[in-house]
Amino acid sequence: MAASFAGCLVPTVEYSLETTTYPTYTLPERTGVGVYTRREFDVVKNPYYSMLSETEKNVYSLIYEELLKGNGKFMCPVHANGDELSEAIDAVLNDHPEIFWIENNFGYTYDPTDGSIREISFTFMDFADTPEKLQAAKDKFNSEADKVVSKALSYPSVVERELYLHDYICQNTEYDDAAPYNQSAYSAIVLHRSVCAGYARGFQYLMQRAGVTCYYVPGRTDGLRGDVEGGVNAGGHSWNIVFIDGEFYNVDCLWDDTASDTFGNPIYPFFNLTDEAFIYHARLNKAVNLPECKGTEYKYSNQFGSTIEASDLIFTDAA
Repeated sequence: MAASFAGCLVPTVEYSLETTTYPTYTLPERTGVGVYTRREFDVVKNPYYSMLSETEKNVYSLIYEELLKGNGKFMCPVHANGDELSEAIDAVLNDHPEIFWIENNFGYTYDPTDGSIREISFTFMDFADTPEKLQAAKDKFNSEADKVVSKALSYPSVVERELYLHDYICQNTEYDDAAPYNQSAYSAIVLHRSVCAGYARGFQYLMQRAGVTCYYVPGRTDGLRGDVEGGVNAGGHSWNIVFIDGEFYNVDCLWDDTASDTFGNPIYPFFNLTDEAFIYHARLNKAVNLPECKGTEYKYSNQFGSTIEASDLIFTDAA
């Protein structure tokens, strides 16, 4: 079987944010700012948080709390530099697909005497650029998710719920590299047009809402057409890892969707695979520290019957 696959040729780190600094000026002494007390996060459900330094964890907590309040600009009481800020932002967005209204950039002002961040600013997407529009977008996003998750929870087992949510994403999302907001879960759950990042973040959010630990994995396609790592046909890509009954599994909704379209019926070559079986995928950056996927019990063919396997596919298009 020959399959033409969309490789999601986007920047290597999907949702990599371009750092913008404002002109240097002398900041007044910070007065009236107490020691920031961070919120703690479950390190199993939020693995990127667990990979941060103590300072980065403080910034992560601050950003998470302020963005959930709808604040696009806020002071930074944490003594952190630009690199620590960037690490914290990437971690927040990888752990929390429910924060779906952030554009692909951020800015900050800093104290030139020591380089510490003074104020952080984000640009919200145009559908959420006022408090009223943001609330309406959240309501729409959560309403759509509620309906899907409610149906998923009617199934008795975790893997059946996972399969339902996987199929929902695949059957209701069209791959479109020109889709607006395509790095966010909103593009898949509300607009139903996205790229690999939107597929993966949408699936991550629905799984989290269904009570299943699910990670977003930034990486790239690797080894297609015999390419070595870093070859010209290795493109940016993203997928998910799920945690079921003490084991981790890889899932790629977009590639299952594309393979199913080519085949003419739903097939599941990339549903709940080990790292060894998960061909043509390579993790990048902090994702290399995510747990190894060794589980086999909940592979599709071990639960629901035979399907086309990843090893049976012939890739005819790496782009």
